[in-house]
Amino acid sequence: MPIKLENYKAPSAIIAKRPNAPSAGSGESWWQKDIQLFGKGLDAKQKKSLYTELSVLLSAGLDIQKALTLIEESRTKKSVQGIIARIREQVIAGSALSEALHASGDFTAYETVSIRIGEESGKLTTVLNELSDFFTKTVKFRQQLLGALSYPIFVTGFAFTVVFFLLKYLVPMFSDVYKRFDSELPAITQRIIWLSDWVGRYGSLLLLAFVGIGALLYFWRKQTWLRKASATLLLRLPLFGDIVKQIYLARFCQSMCLLLGAKVSLLRAVELVKEMCAFYPLEVSLEAVGKDIMDGKSLHEALAAYPFYPPQLTALLRVGEETGKLDQMFGKLADQYNDGVDARTAVIGSLLEPVLIIGLGILVGVILVAMYLPLFQMSTSVGR
Repeated sequence: MPIKLENYKAPSAIIAKRPNAPSAGSGESWWQKDIQLFGKGLDAKQKKSLYTELSVLLSAGLDIQKALTLIEESRTKKSVQGIIARIREQVIAGSALSEALHASGDFTAYETVSIRIGEESGKLTTVLNELSDFFTKTVKFRQQLLGALSYPIFVTGFAFTVVFFLLKYLVPMFSDVYKRFDSELPAITQRIIWLSDWVGRYGSLLLLAFVGIGALLYFWRKQTWLRKASATLLLRLPLFGDIVKQIYLARFCQSMCLLLGAKVSLLRAVELVKEMCAFYPLEVSLEAVGKDIMDGKSLHEALAAYPFYPPQLTALLRVGEETGKLDQMFGKLADQYNDGVDARTAVIGSLLEPVLIIGLGILVGVILVAMYLPLFQMSTSVGR
C-alpha cells in the first residue's frame, strides 16, 4: 500500500538543500552522484543493498540499531562502513533514522522525507522496499546505458590503438627497407608510408591534443552549452541515439510512477524528477513543464510541447490523467521502454560485434597488405 506523502509535511531541515548540494541544471545532480563508479559516498547499488537489508532485518523483528550494526559489519569498504557507523551513532543518540540519514549528507531529500513518513505511519519496511526497488531500477538504467555504449567505444579505441602501433612502429621498419631499393612502390604502400611519417611526426602532438581536449571537456562539464551539445550529439548517434533516449524516458517514467504512487503531488513529483534525471533535455523541459502545470495546463499538454517526449507517451498520459491512473500509466510506459531497450540492445550487440571485428580486421589487413605488396611484386619480377 503506497504511503500518502501529502498527509505529512517534512521539516525544513530535511527538505532544504545543503550548502554544497548541486542544484538542478548544474551538471551534477544527486542522480549523477548515485551512479558514480568511484567515490567516498554511496552509489545506487550500495543504496539498493542498504535499503533491502534494512527492510529484511526490520521485518525479522530486529531494531534499527541492531540492523545497522549487522549491515556495517557486513561491509568491506571502509568509507561505506564509516557512513553506516555515523548513521548508527546518530540513532543511538536518539535521532530518528530519517534525521540520521539527512545528517550524513549522503542521501537525497526524497529518501529522507520518504523514510520519515514511513516512521510516522508505521510503514517503514514498505517505504524501504519502495526505495530498494527504485535503486534497483537505477542500477539497471546505468547498466543499459553502459551496455549500449561501452562495447563499441572499447572496440573503436582498441582499433585506433592497433592502427597507431602499426603506423608508428611496423610501417617504418618496412619503409627503411624499401628505401634501399630503386623502384617505385605501389600507390597504396606510398599512402600508408606517408600516413606513418605523419603519425611519427605529429602523433605525440595529436595525443597531447586529445588529452588536452578531454581535460577541457571535463573542466567544462558543468557548462550549460557543453551539456546541451553533448546531449544533442548523444541523441543523434546512429543506432545508439534512440536507445539512449528510451533509457532516459524509462528513467523519467519510473521516477514519476514511484512518486505519484506514493501520492506526491504532480508538481512536486515533476520538481523531484527534474533533480533526479541529470540529462539536459529532461531538466530544461521539466522546468518549463512545472511552470505550465502551475498555470493550469495538464501534464500531457505541457510535455507535448517538447519533441523529446514521443506522441505515444503524451497520448497515454492523457488517458492516465482522464482516468485518474496516471501513476499506473507511467509504470506501464516504464516497462514498455525498458523492454524496448533490452530488445534493441540485444539485437545491436549481436549485429555490431561482428561488424566491428571485421572492420578492425580490414584496417589491419590493408596496412599489412600495403607493406608486403612490394615484396610480392619483387619476388614475381625475380622469378621471371
